Amino acid sequence: MSRPEKDIAAEASEELVALVRAMRETRRIAGVTYQELSHRTHYSVATLSTAASGKGVPRWETVKAFVTACDPHTGLDGWNALWQAAKDACTAAGVSSARGPRGGGSRKSGWMAPRARSRPAEPPPAGSESLVALVREATRTGERALAAPRVPADPMRAALGLCTTPADFTALLQHVREDANLTLREITDRSTRLTRPISKTAAADMLSGKRLPSTEQLHAFLLACEVPPERTLMWHHAVTRLKIAQIRQLDAPLKVSPRLFLADHQPWMMVGIALLTVMIQVLQVFGR
Repeated sequence: MSRPEKDIAAEASEELVALVRAMRETRRIAGVTYQELSHRTHYSVATLSTAASGKGVPRWETVKAFVTACDPHTGLDGWNALWQAAKDACTAAGVSSARGPRGGGSRKSGWMAPRARSRPAEPPPAGSESLVALVREATRTGERALAAPRVPADPMRAALGLCTTPADFTALLQHVREDANLTLREITDRSTRLTRPISKTAAADMLSGKRLPSTEQLHAFLLACEVPPERTLMWHHAVTRLKIAQIRQLDAPLKVSPRLFLADHQPWMMVGIALLTVMIQVLQVFGR
C-alpha cells in the first residue's frame, strides 16, 4: 500500500490547489503509484510527486504526462485550463523563471517554483475532492482572479473537460440546478416558456444519471437553469464526447468466457452446433 500524500504546500495559490487536488484525485481513481507513473511517463518519481505537491506550478508537459498516464482518455482541454489558471496566478504573484531548486529546465525538474506569498492559502476543506467541489472552490475564488489573465480561468469549462463518465456529467448538472435553486416543476415551467418543454420525468432522469440527455433536453434544462446561451455549447461538446465513448464501448469485441467450453456447458454447445448445421443446410438449399 502506498503512503498517504503530504498536505499541499501552504504557499500554493487557490488556482494551484485546484490543479494539484485534481491531479491527486485522478491518480487515486486510477489506483497507480508514483513508481508506476514513473515507468509510464519516463519522469522521475521525485518530479511527479513534486508536480502534485503544490510547491510550484508544474510544466504543462509534466501535467499532461501525469494525467494521461492515469487516464488515457481524459480531456486535455480541461486540464490545460486548470494549469493555465495556476500559471497565471503564479506569474501575477511575482514568480521567478521556471527553475527547480537546483536550476535548469530539464525533464527531471518539470516545475516552476513560486516565491513565498505574503498570505498562506487556506487549507482545502476535507472531503471535497469531487469535480463539483472543485468547481465550487474555483468559483468562490473567481472574484479574486486576475483582472486580465492571458487565458481566463473558466472552472465549469475545466470541469466539463475532466468529465470521463456519465456520473461526472450528472454531478455537474446537479450543481447547476443547485445554483439556480429550482425545483423540477420550476424547471419544467421555465423550459416551456423559454424553449421546448422538458417533463419532470425527463429532468429527474437527467439528474439521477439514468441516461445522458438528448441535445434538446440538455439545451432546455440549461436555459431553464439560467445558463447563458453562449455557454451551452461546451455542455453539448462534453455530452457528445461521453456518448461517443459509450458507443465505442458497445463496439468493443465480445469476450467469450472459457467456462463456455467446460463440461457443464457441453449440452449448450451441442445445441449451438445443431442450429449452425441447420442454418448451413438452409443456405445451401436457397443457394441452388
